Amino acid sequence: MSQPANLEARPGPQPVSPQGPAVPVDHRHDPAFRWPARVPWSVLEPDFTGAWGLADPGDPQPEGLEIIGQTGSGKTYLLCSALQARMVRRETPAVIICTKKADRVFARLGWPVIDRPEDVNKHPNAIYWPTTSAMGNQRKAFYDRKIGDLLESLWVEDSNRIVAFDEIGYAESLSGDMRATVQQYWREGRSLGITVVAMKQRPQGTQRDMHSETYWTAAFKPKDRGDLERWAELYGHRRDWMPVFDSLDRPAHGDRGEQREFVIRHSRSDEAYISWIDTPLHPVDPPKPKGPAWLGGKKPANP
Repeated sequence: MSQPANLEARPGPQPVSPQGPAVPVDHRHDPAFRWPARVPWSVLEPDFTGAWGLADPGDPQPEGLEIIGQTGSGKTYLLCSALQARMVRRETPAVIICTKKADRVFARLGWPVIDRPEDVNKHPNAIYWPTTSAMGNQRKAFYDRKIGDLLESLWVEDSNRIVAFDEIGYAESLSGDMRATVQQYWREGRSLGITVVAMKQRPQGTQRDMHSETYWTAAFKPKDRGDLERWAELYGHRRDWMPVFDSLDRPAHGDRGEQREFVIRHSRSDEAYISWIDTPLHPVDPPKPKGPAWLGGKKPANP
């Protein structure tokens, strides 16, 4: 991802330079570490969307994305903004697997809500949101069956789509078979053109594949000081990255997830930026299915 033009400095909780707070030279563990520039999403997004999965234009490959943030951090807002941009700029099919009881942010996306795997053929960009009134183990069995049916239906040659989980930890907890299926998606999905995107409240407690098989990591400031070290280790040496997360601005005005800062890093290029969603998320109609070529999974690899 090339450095965006017209970088806009944004102060954090305390006065900072465009490159962030001054850090003592002897603090840095990695000599190559550089403080991430603060760049609004409206400036960063076009470069991010253009680079996501296209780091090598001659050999485009799906690149997984993990988004880490505790409840109310703004991770769903970032997920929806990123997937909407992929749809608008590259017409990438995507399905979001939802297991929450409710989340108003998804309504801002404007995508149809479906609950049957076959409906993906009619709605390439959709929210897969089966619901049940069951409780306890019966509820888990319901989601295990419904999500399993969807993942099995998408596991075809040239699937070429994004599969996003609203809470990857919950999906993995449904059953041993589901955990194995999610691992299969992480490890082998790229060969079918599948890009996996996963949200998680904390990096702990999930399969290591989520971290080892993703090229993009986005994380918001943790609420729990005890999580800060693990958060920082996702990006590199914790002595370098803990001060970065400490510097993130987390406004206290309501639940406006578009204002919360996050750090996004691409492991292949080692580029990282501090960003925040500075434009409201409004519904955009998904593109219409493009006939047999689309339904047959024959779109160009990694659209």
